[in-house]
Amino acid sequence: MKSLAYLVAFLLGCVIVGGPLALALTYIRTYRRRSTITKSLIASLIAAMSILISLILIINSGGLVSKSLGFIGLATGAPAIVRSFRSVRDVY
Repeated sequence: MKSLAYLVAFLLGCVIVGGPLALALTYIRTYRRRSTITKSLIASLIAAMSILISLILIINSGGLVSKSLGFIGLATGAPAIVRSFRSVRDVY
């Protein structure tokens, strides 16, 4: 039972921290192409993980708290991916 609690804590941590962290990474200003692409790739991976877990929480859960956490992860992960792609587009 302890491992299940660790798994739930990890998944909720990915949703709660992953989306805002990915969004915060997109606001870091870089000046070289390589660092911009690396930053955007890391932010996109974190945001994609947050979005997928958020969608699972929204679809499969019945509680209000878990659905709201899912919407928070989704609302911060989607703009992070959009900002990541736009920052790479603006470099080239």
